[in-house]
Amino acid sequence: MATTINCIRTCGWAKVLLLLWFVQLAAGEPNAACKTMPSPGKDNDEQCCEMPEMFPNETMQQCMTDFERSSASQLQKSCQFSACVLKKQNLVKSDGKLDTEQIKTYIKDKIKASDEWKGLVEKAVLEDCLPMIEKDSATVKQMKSSLGDCEPVSALTIACAAAKLFGNCPSKDWTGSPVCDEWKTFLTKCSGSMDDLNAIYMLIESQKLT
Repeated sequence: MATTINCIRTCGWAKVLLLLWFVQLAAGEPNAACKTMPSPGKDNDEQCCEMPEMFPNETMQQCMTDFERSSASQLQKSCQFSACVLKKQNLVKSDGKLDTEQIKTYIKDKIKASDEWKGLVEKAVLEDCLPMIEKDSATVKQMKSSLGDCEPVSALTIACAAAKLFGNCPSKDWTGSPVCDEWKTFLTKCSGSMDDLNAIYMLIESQKLT
C-alpha cells in the first residue's frame, strides 16, 4: 500500500487517497461533501498530477525495508514509516515534534522543484496541515493509544499534505481529465479538518479501495 507523498509521482490517482487510510480519528461532523467518494473510474493507474520528488528514493526504500516485515499492525507500520522518512531527513526534533525551521530549509534546498511547487509544499505543511493537527491535540493523543511508541503527527502531516498538494496541483502539471478533476474537487473540499480526513478514511474502509 502506498504510504508516502512521493508515491503520487508513480502511483495512480486513486492511490492518493490511500495515503489517508490511517487517519482513524474520533468521529465528528465532516463537510457534507466528504460523505460521498467519487467513482474510481476505469483506469486506476491514471496519473493526474506530476509532482516533484519529495524524499530521496534511497530513504524511502530503507524505511520500507525496515517496517514491511514488521509484525506491527498496518496502522503502526504506516506511522513508523512516515516517522522514519522524516527522521532520516532530520526533520524531527529529539522530542518527536516536527522541526519547522528544518522543514523550511529542506523545502528550499533539497526538493528539486519550481518556486511554485516549493511554495505549495511549504503552505500545505507549515500553514495548513501542522497547525490543524496540533490544534486537535486531543485526537492526536487518542491516536497514540493504538500506535505504540510512534508519534502520529508525522504520519498525519504527510497524509494531509498529500491531499492538499493533489488538490492544489498547478494547471501545467495537471492532466485535466474528468476523473482527475472530480478527485481534485473532492480532496480540495475534504482536507480542511480532522473530521473531513476521518470521513475520507471511513469511505475508504467501506469501499475497500486498493
